[in-house]
Amino acid sequence: MAPTVNFLAPLVGESFSTRNGNYLSDANGLISGVAIGPQIADLLESGCIPLAANPFANFRNIIDGGDFTVNPIQRNIPGLATAGVIAAAIAATPTYFADRFSMVGGASSAILASLIADTSLVGFSQCLKMQRQSGNANVAPIYLQHVLETADVIRLQGQICTLSFYAKIGANYSGGALTVQAAYGTGTNQSAANLNAGSWTNQANALLTTQALSTGWMRYQFTFTVPTNATQIGFQWSFTPVGTAGADDSVSFQGVQFEIGASASPVERRDVQVELEICQRYAWVIAEPASGVLVGSGTTLGANVQNFYLAAPVQFAKAPTVTIAAGAFKVAVGAAYAAATTLAAGATHTVNAISLTAANTATAGVGALLGGGAGSGYIAASADF
Repeated sequence: MAPTVNFLAPLVGESFSTRNGNYLSDANGLISGVAIGPQIADLLESGCIPLAANPFANFRNIIDGGDFTVNPIQRNIPGLATAGVIAAAIAATPTYFADRFSMVGGASSAILASLIADTSLVGFSQCLKMQRQSGNANVAPIYLQHVLETADVIRLQGQICTLSFYAKIGANYSGGALTVQAAYGTGTNQSAANLNAGSWTNQANALLTTQALSTGWMRYQFTFTVPTNATQIGFQWSFTPVGTAGADDSVSFQGVQFEIGASASPVERRDVQVELEICQRYAWVIAEPASGVLVGSGTTLGANVQNFYLAAPVQFAKAPTVTIAAGAFKVAVGAAYAAATTLAAGATHTVNAISLTAANTATAGVGALLGGGAGSGYIAASADF
């Protein structure tokens, strides 16, 4: 069989005319089985990139949740979001909306994270938008961040790796070229806040560059060598806004990928259940269900003191921090099913389970159940960085 070459095109569904025929990139941006000849040079001249490795080998992408069509976006629930947009604008504290991706700005920033239905990029149905809230005049840099777990970084030491992503800007974008940064450090699982502050142990940049963006989807890629002593890697995409924000001062992202190799391969498509379980290692969010639907069980350890046990769906990366919005959650003790009194996170959590407390009237030793009341409460357990 004559040797052939696979190419990755700048865009999916793109047509290329060469001296030996026409080629069309598929829904992954892949052009397969190109025979050796002058067409190779023509495709290279058109911006196509040859692939040396099997582009369909699974679990190439070290980034978690980078395909926002299957990212579970667990925080997109009542109480935390409205109509796919984070409920409270983000300022100087790194805040997660899409799983594993945080956004942060300055003390007076007003950043909106949103999930946008978008089928204009073949093979995807929604994207993540980072937007300066309309009317906000703060000009501090706005960041999207993703921090890799140390256990995932070790295997990358000394390797040539490639970061790739699709991006486009909004109609009122004010930020100029997008800054693309890959920072590394020598600590262990340090926080996104410290990444943003530049205070990881021995933090330095393995990649720091800029990329001009357009109003249409384009795929960009950046190759660098991971230092041999790196035990942490964090990615930042940022822009510095100018003036007062218009209606769509934003950057949208899709298909974020980081892989071993000197060039990007097609975006890896993991099964939606696999992606959910990967992301639940770092966060587990329960939206308050309908009245009577149970979420946890426990007992009354002392008079009027209930403790509830909720087993995690997967093991967390570390013991999580638990945040509660009581909403209309209810507690069943004996024959009563009443609004939860002072529902709160318990004192201790493990990598396998979280605990909650309530103070409904009951005698010690009586079993208790925690259920929904059709409100906008939630239970959010975060082991994220």
